[in-house]
Amino acid sequence: MNSITVESHIAELSTEQRNPKSIGIASLPTLGILETINDFDQTVATRVRAALPVIERAVSLITERLEAGGRLVYTGAGTSGRLGIMDAAECSPTYGVSNVMGVMAGGRDAVFKAREMLEDERNGAPSELESIGLSPKDVLFAVAASGRTPYCIGALEYAKKTGAGRISLACNKGAVISGYAEVAIEIDTGPEVIMGSTRMKAGTAEKLVMNMVSTAVMIKLGRTYDNLMIKLHCQNHKGLNRTLRLFREATGINDLEYARNALGKSDGRLEIAVLVELTGAQKENAEQALETSGGNFTRALTMLKK
Repeated sequence: MNSITVESHIAELSTEQRNPKSIGIASLPTLGILETINDFDQTVATRVRAALPVIERAVSLITERLEAGGRLVYTGAGTSGRLGIMDAAECSPTYGVSNVMGVMAGGRDAVFKAREMLEDERNGAPSELESIGLSPKDVLFAVAASGRTPYCIGALEYAKKTGAGRISLACNKGAVISGYAEVAIEIDTGPEVIMGSTRMKAGTAEKLVMNMVSTAVMIKLGRTYDNLMIKLHCQNHKGLNRTLRLFREATGINDLEYARNALGKSDGRLEIAVLVELTGAQKENAEQALETSGGNFTRALTMLKK
């Protein structure tokens, strides 16, 4: 009886409906298939925009906790969990941080091989979150396209017990997980081109939201210089090329050899090289300002200009 009730609830979800506008897609030529998918993809950004006021609240909550020394912890199952891990992994090379991470149902193995049955384990998340030491300083960001994933509900319940901040993201209105979060983001992405394949529009919406949240938070935390990446440390040829161009944009100096020397004197750290150039400070003073400001480039720049 319980399984019938659950199945009935799932069947009512917008993301689980058959899309009447993509019926017949299998009979279309390849270009027609691609055009149909693209047409529906273009609706996603508009749906996300409608949720920006709520997303703004999520950014404020995360910024506040990270400024106090906390972490942003994405969690989810399947596609949602993988997208969280991907966004977290990219924050380190882009912004030079280690306080954004992802935890998904099934752990590392599930990143590479689907283990869909694990999303139904409501008690699966607490032990994984306990193992990373989830604390009141942290923010848990639970992502579920359906908005009813038991694993995510369990994660949010555990976060509440620890005092961690709680954010949810779902691609259905009136999502179950919204009731367990302080900030509940709901993006109504509607039926997929292929019925129930929520790695498509729903996955795109999730990626858009996570990208904009982490980017906005890092901007607020001074991990950029205006719209420039500033926390780069040269690791490969592409990185060196990008770093040289960023130095030029940040300082207005076009001399390539000058830029190479400035980066060399700063141990390849772009933020140090730019601080020294913009303020005339010594390398050691620039490093101290960054340490004092908690890695906030904007604050460090202000300090050195006084």
